[in-house]
Amino acid sequence: MTNPITAWIKSRMITYKDREDWMVERVSENSINAQKYADERHGPFMPHDVYRCECRTHPNFRPAAATSGYAGQEAGDAGSFRAMRYYQNGFATRRDEILTDIAKNG
Repeated sequence: MTNPITAWIKSRMITYKDREDWMVERVSENSINAQKYADERHGPFMPHDVYRCECRTHPNFRPAAATSGYAGQEAGDAGSFRAMRYYQNGFATRRDEILTDIAKNG
């Protein structure tokens, strides 16, 4: 008669074949990921050593007014998502005006 706890542990243990299959899968995934990194690094949009120019440790994203007339408004923060949304909404409004004018006057 065997110990039920020991039998349960043995039934849950990973076999040698499972470990080898897992290692083969891991090595193949890593080689694919390494090739993806090499392709992305040498692609048309990523020149060589582009990561050296990246300064994430020194972010330069401070809200600054584009002009003093927009200071304190949504369009005042140059390069922000709020300013982009402000100008996109303005462009959409102007587009709708042009389309209604074309629909009226032909």
